[in-house]
Amino acid sequence: MNNVCCDIQFRTIVPAVTLKEIWDVFEPTLLIDPRSEFYIHRTDPKLQKLSFDLKLRRNDLHAFLCGHRGSGKSTELNRLCHDPEIQENYETILLTAQDFGSEVVHLTHDALLVEIGLALGKTGQVSDGLREELDAWGRQVVTSFLHDEEMKLEAGAKGNAWLAFFKAQLGSRREWKREEKIKLEPRIQDLVDIVNRMGQEVKNATKKKLLVIIDDLEKGESVAHKEMHTRLFQENYDTLVQPRFSIIYTLPVYFRGLASSRIPSDELYAFSAIRLYERANKTLVLPPLSATHPGYLLMRDFVEKRLKDPSAIFGAGVLDELLRIGGGLFRETARAIHEAAYFALQRGASRIEMDDARKVFDQVKKEYQPLIRGAAIAILKEVQSSAQGWVDGVEPFLQSRAVVEYENGDLWLDLRHVLKEYVLGLQVQAAQ
Repeated sequence: MNNVCCDIQFRTIVPAVTLKEIWDVFEPTLLIDPRSEFYIHRTDPKLQKLSFDLKLRRNDLHAFLCGHRGSGKSTELNRLCHDPEIQENYETILLTAQDFGSEVVHLTHDALLVEIGLALGKTGQVSDGLREELDAWGRQVVTSFLHDEEMKLEAGAKGNAWLAFFKAQLGSRREWKREEKIKLEPRIQDLVDIVNRMGQEVKNATKKKLLVIIDDLEKGESVAHKEMHTRLFQENYDTLVQPRFSIIYTLPVYFRGLASSRIPSDELYAFSAIRLYERANKTLVLPPLSATHPGYLLMRDFVEKRLKDPSAIFGAGVLDELLRIGGGLFRETARAIHEAAYFALQRGASRIEMDDARKVFDQVKKEYQPLIRGAAIAILKEVQSSAQGWVDGVEPFLQSRAVVEYENGDLWLDLRHVLKEYVLGLQVQAAQ
């Protein structure tokens, strides 16, 4: 069979000429075919190492891909799927947490294993007996925690009727008593065994190794999302690495800086945003862009490849300002251009001018302003003033992309361009 991740239908892109076309081709969630001319080749050391490790190691790899939301993780995972050497050696399944049919904030370690088992069952390479074992496991678990006899009968019916009840129960897991959680644990080991035997059948049938990729686990900025990340990657890390096949999990950007992280450094593949200016200039409200630096040139290439004639689209200095607003993140940069094209269209123009970029600047800034109060001001002040290193309490701001992590020799943090002047003004007010 074909690798599941290779069945993704990418949209065809034609270099844009008009503002309406620009608005379309810079749609922020647009997923680029890694085989197309519009793919931007990344040279981040850890991305290269992930590909290298998958291709050369003989034993299974459990990897955690860590980076900002919108930094290109999904594109890079799709690139891995389409790498000829990966295709030759792996049967690959790409899953996304957004398609699991339940709220991502409620995900648990056993729910992830269930999704993997369901995906393996759909490959056509798993026996009916093992698929029935998974269904029997689900029926037993669900009915054990139901108290309504009529619901028990419905959930215990043949087939996968249990699945809807299982996903509904995830939302109340945090309310379970300790005894209920203890009761579930040995059954999770049974689930691991079922999934491992499913994986072995796929490997036997395809004569390849098995690679499962789970994307979008890092999404979400709420307290409930952070609790989900802790539940999966801290409390239940040991379960996530039990499958006897290779798995890549996406991970929130701030996990690289957690002193208490249970993920070993050799399993963590972290990469930063694209650096546009020198670290020495981070304290400036308008840091000069490093016009010859590979990072700046990479982001310009990302934009210009999608345009027929870039010089006809942007007024003087406008593209650089939109790159600053994007902060070295692909999705945020695409969003800035997408919104700037909208503002230009609204005023009946044929190209994007600085006033359009300023409207995008103000729009993004206002999205963050309600979050910047109390202790947040001190944290962001320290981010802006510190020459290098991490800052205590910065995790939620990294997750929301108010703060961005860069790298050039050392790791360093900086405020998004849209917040620099605003936070500086808050500091002045506090000092008066």
